[in-house]
Amino acid sequence: MAMNMLLFGLTGNIGTGKSTVAWMFEELGVPVIYADKIAHETLSPHTAIWENVFKRYGKNILLEDGIIDRGELAKIIFKDPAERKFLESLIHPYVRSEIAHNVAKIAKGGYPFAIVEIPLLFEVGWEREFDAIIAVTCSEQMEIERCRKKFSLTHEEVVQRISAQHPQNQKLKSADAVIENDGSIEETKVQVERLYHHMVSGKFPG
Repeated sequence: MAMNMLLFGLTGNIGTGKSTVAWMFEELGVPVIYADKIAHETLSPHTAIWENVFKRYGKNILLEDGIIDRGELAKIIFKDPAERKFLESLIHPYVRSEIAHNVAKIAKGGYPFAIVEIPLLFEVGWEREFDAIIAVTCSEQMEIERCRKKFSLTHEEVVQRISAQHPQNQKLKSADAVIENDGSIEETKVQVERLYHHMVSGKFPG
């Protein structure tokens, strides 16, 4: 996908702090592509995917100006695996195409490597697209607390979303590097900087 540029996948379960880690890499000058941001763009009012979602669920999932209420949509897809598959069948092909497009642009800029943050990297089976995979992890208790605060979810809703993803230990076993995000921002930053220096020196992936 990335020609001569190394491409690293950054993943981890909801609430583990992937975006924080991605931001730290950006601060070090690493180009980062956010799959979730691309996915959100697909649901902008009156796009082709928006039209399909609206036809299926109607006005009940719309806010003002035709904006999709992501909270309401999430309630539907996390309760029914068939509905989640329907939505993913619309969004994932577009996201994959846009990632490839962005990677090609970054590669033309002469960067030695780039990162793609993909929460569901293993779930969608895209691991072979990358030269190496970095997984972000934290304790389940912290994962739940972060989700409750960030997304204003109940404990039950958080558990529902976590259960829709692959088990965290499974992702860690499949990853080439792991960032432990249970401690302070400074502790996480030390790990990110260490891995970054390995990337620059060509020691990662080893």
